[in-house]
Amino acid sequence: MDFNYDPVKVTDEATATGRTAEIFQDIRATMRIPIVTSIWRALASWDDCLERTWDAVKPIYESGLPDLVLPEFLDQVALSGPEFQIEKRVSTHGLSGADFLDIKRIVKAYSRSNALNLLALAAYVSPPSEGSLLVPNNSNNHHATLPLKPLLSRAQITDQNWIHVCEANSLGASTPDDTFSHQAHVATLWRHLAYWPTFLSLVYEGFSPHQKTGIIDAMSLRTTTLAANIGAKISRSFNIVPTSLPDKSIEVISSYVQSPIQVARMVVMGHALSNWLGQLD
Repeated sequence: MDFNYDPVKVTDEATATGRTAEIFQDIRATMRIPIVTSIWRALASWDDCLERTWDAVKPIYESGLPDLVLPEFLDQVALSGPEFQIEKRVSTHGLSGADFLDIKRIVKAYSRSNALNLLALAAYVSPPSEGSLLVPNNSNNHHATLPLKPLLSRAQITDQNWIHVCEANSLGASTPDDTFSHQAHVATLWRHLAYWPTFLSLVYEGFSPHQKTGIIDAMSLRTTTLAANIGAKISRSFNIVPTSLPDKSIEVISSYVQSPIQVARMVVMGHALSNWLGQLD
């Protein structure tokens, strides 16, 4: 199942006002990230879905349990990188050190946000499993929240650069025979990277073999299963207070955590990109 919403068209974080802007700021502060990803911006599009949903799930994030299990979770969904080393392509693709610093910050922010959202929201909708309790780590690891380059709207991206965005978005979201016009909605990470179409072309070139062999699809499916299992562990370790949420919120959250082509594929791709870009450290 594709997104219940179009990430390109939902509420814009930069222009949000009033209570929506306040909640967005609270999400950034609670998760220690510089951006608000599309699920929250989508929920802001429907009546009081954003406020009621965030009030219900915020304590899960504050518990520290999603952060506690995050490293092990990501280790289990790690995807091998492209066959070529990225540093050997930097000079030929016109990408500077400053470009890669911006790219790495964006990828890191989305990778953390997507993975934490998947685990926390899976915990909310998953019945608790049996077993020992997870013990939160109160060290409160620091995560830099340096501002990122602004997220471009579709109108600010040329049609030629949009092709590169859609190519990258096809990874894990379409079969090799799909045309880009008939694939899943465009995940926000790829749109945020539209400043650097040559980098997106490297991503597509490097990970296309994984797409053709089905490895990305398989790992995305594995990610949803692992998230459900880990979510059940979080659920048993944290007393989640039952809350009556709007039907639309439940529909969006359930689809978000269960579909391999929604956030799961972006967790896989974001972590793979982080590891690949780590070669430049």
